[in-house]
Amino acid sequence: MSNPVLEVTDLTFRRGRPILKGISWRVDPGQHWCILGPNGCGKTSLINLITGYDSATSGTLRIGESVFGEDDWREVRRRVGLVTNTLVTYLESGEPVLDVIASGRDAKLNLIEAPLPTVRREAARLLKLVGCGYLREAFWGPLSQGEKQKVLICRALMARFDVLILDEPCAGLDPVAREHYLQWMQALAVQEHSPSLVMVTHHVEEILPSITHCLLLKDGRVHASGTKEEVLHSHQLSEIYGAAVNLSRHGDRYSLRLA
Repeated sequence: MSNPVLEVTDLTFRRGRPILKGISWRVDPGQHWCILGPNGCGKTSLINLITGYDSATSGTLRIGESVFGEDDWREVRRRVGLVTNTLVTYLESGEPVLDVIASGRDAKLNLIEAPLPTVRREAARLLKLVGCGYLREAFWGPLSQGEKQKVLICRALMARFDVLILDEPCAGLDPVAREHYLQWMQALAVQEHSPSLVMVTHHVEEILPSITHCLLLKDGRVHASGTKEEVLHSHQLSEIYGAAVNLSRHGDRYSLRLA
């Protein structure tokens, strides 16, 4: 078996109270994962531990051959692309869009020094790739929610990463913008040598056809983990959400309704 891209073993996290309670999970090369669970189940805490914004109380966290606590995680997290609305609160409204994107190369925010010309050209290329070349001279603050999400994707793509984490990437998007965004993410996922995707969402409707595996969390624990076909069923979702729900599949997409 090949080495995992990402692996956590018996991971626990406390912040006044237990939040994660012995999470074990691994992402292998070529896999794309969706993390589902109700509010407060530990999804965001798990992502914060992986990206080094919080430290685990106990357990082991590996990205490739690197182990948290033994290696410089500032260097390691360059291999983890992260798209999250949390970054929105840290980015200054007057930051040039190209600088926001360029900051992803070294996993930094609000650059003090101007990026190198080669880095700016790469940022501009990515911006054009996502259909937002018209934002080349724009600033971060006035962007729409959809534009900000695409800029954050570009920022993540500036890194040489092994895994791309999407933390509720469609939050705040209207239905049309959401579908356009999901189509673009699907196209990225099926490219040759695409990084492993980990999508955190509240909505099964956002699960991409390219998603191969699902991790279900409940009360800070792994409720179920495995292939999409093994895990994604009405009874499993009813158990994690504490209400009877019906999961439907329409082509390669899902929907969820109360029973």
